[in-house]
Amino acid sequence: MAEVSARLDVPARTGDARLAGVLAALLHGEPRARVASRLVAPLGMPLARRVADLVGLAPLLHRPHPDEERRAGLARMSFAADPAVLHAVAAAILAGRDDAEAAEAREQVDWSALYAEDAGLLDEAPLRRLRADLRRALSEAGVDAEAADRCWAEARQAYALGRIAGVTEAVAATWRRRSGEFPRLVHLVGPSGSGKSTFAERLPGVAAYVCLDDLRQARGSRTDQRANDDVLREGLARLDAALAADRTATVVWDATSLTPQQRAKVHAVARRRDALVTHVVALVDEDELARRNTVRPHPVPSSVLAAQLRRFVPPYPGQAHRTWYVGGDGTVADTDGHLGAARDGIPGGAHDGEEW
Repeated sequence: MAEVSARLDVPARTGDARLAGVLAALLHGEPRARVASRLVAPLGMPLARRVADLVGLAPLLHRPHPDEERRAGLARMSFAADPAVLHAVAAAILAGRDDAEAAEAREQVDWSALYAEDAGLLDEAPLRRLRADLRRALSEAGVDAEAADRCWAEARQAYALGRIAGVTEAVAATWRRRSGEFPRLVHLVGPSGSGKSTFAERLPGVAAYVCLDDLRQARGSRTDQRANDDVLREGLARLDAALAADRTATVVWDATSLTPQQRAKVHAVARRRDALVTHVVALVDEDELARRNTVRPHPVPSSVLAAQLRRFVPPYPGQAHRTWYVGGDGTVADTDGHLGAARDGIPGGAHDGEEW
């Protein structure tokens, strides 16, 4: 705590940013998904998921990376975490170690911090100006909310890659997205019993719903995992057809999607059909999930739920165009990737919390 607090004095971080750094340093050995779900009740969703993202990202700064890729990687990390706090946590969790591995990790953190400072990424919210300017430009042009969100998602990725530097270039780079002529994919993410299907039932304007459990049920049993590969292929084919059928349709993918590898197959279909992708990440405390499992119409074996929780790697901000974070009450408690301040049509009507 002393180490991370001292390092947070340098960029003069206060309030929630400082609390997030201290908690991430204390909890750095815990699984990221568990940190997020356990902290929602005492801290609220926005701060809980930030602490968890710091826990997950900080160790990455200990590793060597090609210098030509550092700026892009650090800029992408800034979607999820205050870069100055991230570097403070990465250095602090090495405190008390004097082995060669720790010495090398410290050198990597220091080198990364120099790159981040040179790129202007150690400001408290390095993308705030670009976001505000693009919001103003698109609002004046009458661009609707979802098209504006797609423009922002692509603009911040282009900024991370060094392809744009300001709003004029951002407007030019995202011009073709203004029409809103693209399908929408709502990709549910979370363990069994976390409320994904219930949440999806309340979404307005859904044209197609692809649920892997329903496909298993059609084959005889929703708990039969023997034909998982065939079920996944059928689900992906249905998803592809639904996204191709209507250029403005909203399609829901309902599966646990616990790991990046599982989500990648869905993302590949979405990219092929040029869809706006929204992750809906359900973060529910493990004890509550166990309780719910005992009263669900279709409970899973406790060993299966435990295995899901061990494997769960929530997506980071920026790994979809937008992210909605859903708590135990089934409403959106935080979002990332929205250009506006508050979103109509989202259960819970949460404010966008991507800026510190």
